[in-house]
Amino acid sequence: MKINKILILMTVIVFAFSITALIAGNKDKVGGAGAQQLLIPVGARSIAMGGAYNAMVVGNEAMYWNPAGLAGSEANAEVTFCNLQWIADTQVNYFAISSKFGRIGSFGLSAKVYSFGDFEQTTEYDTEGTGIMVEPSIMTLGLTFSRQMTDRIFFGVNLKLISESFMRMSASGVAFDFGVQYISSSGIRMGLSLNNFGGMMKYAGEDLQRTVDIPYTEAGTQAIDLRVEAQSFELPSTFEIGLAYDYRVNDQNGVTFAANYRNHNYGMDEVMGGIEYGFNDMFFIRGGYANAPEGTADDNIFGFTAGAGIKYALGGGTKILIDYAYRDTKWFESNQWVSFSLMF
Repeated sequence: MKINKILILMTVIVFAFSITALIAGNKDKVGGAGAQQLLIPVGARSIAMGGAYNAMVVGNEAMYWNPAGLAGSEANAEVTFCNLQWIADTQVNYFAISSKFGRIGSFGLSAKVYSFGDFEQTTEYDTEGTGIMVEPSIMTLGLTFSRQMTDRIFFGVNLKLISESFMRMSASGVAFDFGVQYISSSGIRMGLSLNNFGGMMKYAGEDLQRTVDIPYTEAGTQAIDLRVEAQSFELPSTFEIGLAYDYRVNDQNGVTFAANYRNHNYGMDEVMGGIEYGFNDMFFIRGGYANAPEGTADDNIFGFTAGAGIKYALGGGTKILIDYAYRDTKWFESNQWVSFSLMF
């Protein structure tokens, strides 16, 4: 019990510090951070509810939204795959596996891979293309630990290894997510999370070295090698607080209401809301909306979200979850998520 109280106190201190550090973010800093792929959401259920998922997320999707929710899963082990059709014909694949280890807690591994496809290289001299096909590589690996501290409090931490590469340049970094969830006696859930908290990243590699002819010199003068020093960049940290409430109409029908507030250190703050209707804990219909109140109509490129899901018992304690989500998107084809999970 003493250890639990210490961990809870440490969590409160971390979040208090985080609020102070992150509240400085404003719309004038939009685009000032790198590694923006960390903000691309995963999980069809969460997106169908507009991203208002911090307080109610459980299982493998919690490794992205709030690591505290991993320990709240009803399963002893879970395997998840999610595919996202993103913007401009790109896609994101998410893989996760987790298991409970008794009183120690729950551990999970995740991988998020951004696929651009290949395209033709261009340079300042060959603006129409060099004929060389290139394909950027962006990946985030996660290791998550989560534990139920008391009958009402869950705690979690996620370690992320970030890797980006393009031709002969690459950058890598480390980030942490911290999360807490609390369930009151009245059934109200609260979630707090600090995501993508880490140091600076910086590109390095052979493509930052160029051979340049010195202007205004005699013919035959030897060219020199110049090395471009890349600028370091920060990670897109966020602080998020969420509330959710489960309302049981009767034994078969239930409705969940959820709301979130997200503060960005290099972007505009967001508010999110969502609702989920469930029948017999088997069939689900969801809807939601997210908005950046400080932004203009052109800043808010994402619109309403909707989706559905099914949870089916296969027998022997095994269940399969299939979820779909749709998000209206301005200027690009709408985003679509499909998620599959096996719970054991």
